[in-house]
Amino acid sequence: MIGRFFFISLAGLLFGSCAPTLTPMQEELASNPMPTYDGPFSPIQDPIQLDYKPVTMKLTGQFGLHTSIRDKDEIYSGELDGLLRVSPDGDLLLWDFGLENAVLGEEQIPSSTTPLMAFTAKRDKLGSTRESGIKIVGMKVNSPDERHTSEEIRELVKSQFRSLSAELPASPVQSGTRLMESDTTSVLQAFDRLWGSPKYSPPKDKIGYTVRGLGFLKGRKVVVAVLEEDFICTSRNGKRYSLALHGYALLDVQTGQILENKALTAIKSFYSFDSIELQLLQKVSAEIMQ
Repeated sequence: MIGRFFFISLAGLLFGSCAPTLTPMQEELASNPMPTYDGPFSPIQDPIQLDYKPVTMKLTGQFGLHTSIRDKDEIYSGELDGLLRVSPDGDLLLWDFGLENAVLGEEQIPSSTTPLMAFTAKRDKLGSTRESGIKIVGMKVNSPDERHTSEEIRELVKSQFRSLSAELPASPVQSGTRLMESDTTSVLQAFDRLWGSPKYSPPKDKIGYTVRGLGFLKGRKVVVAVLEEDFICTSRNGKRYSLALHGYALLDVQTGQILENKALTAIKSFYSFDSIELQLLQKVSAEIMQ
């Protein structure tokens, strides 16, 4: 999913327009950030069972892509926001997310009605999905360009808002528990269009977040988990580059939802004559309404 998101953003950078004045998100990305959680937290004394529960919350997602290719810098960014409702549905939970606004580069995506797009799913309390779908509601899809944009936003919604697909562990979490894991090979193969499916070290089956402890966000108790993954990759043509994934996620103890998530995917070539550096920054924040 990271790779698909990355190439949608890259396409926007190559074919879209960049704002002459940097937005706060673009300024943060240009400052070469390495997301870290700097708030206080304490070790988990008693393991905590995380379950999804009914909730209504406002979700806001921002992303930015910074490329530096042979000393030419470009920045592209966007923002999505909408309302998520999770409600009981028999033994399952009904997830209903409506995308209310979308901005890609300088373009505000037009719509005839809101939401622009609707995601629905039936999931159990740990997030295992029984059925799901996403459909166009208010977006205009009359021209080929509009249809292409709608497909891009469909993928961005699924990639940006991790809570719509993240599964929680069946066992109670404690310091060291792994969350939101993905298969390492599938993540790295997503970059095949850059350098071919890479070989990588150190060998690792899964990448994901590691629980560090308990903290608080706006008065709510949260599980603090960090992402710290670094690889040396060798492409199909023998070129070597570094791939780093760093960030953190704060999960609400009461509802299981991700209240804050910030992650950076960074790729950098080892060769000065083929200077390529790419950084994708993703940020999500949630405001619980009830």
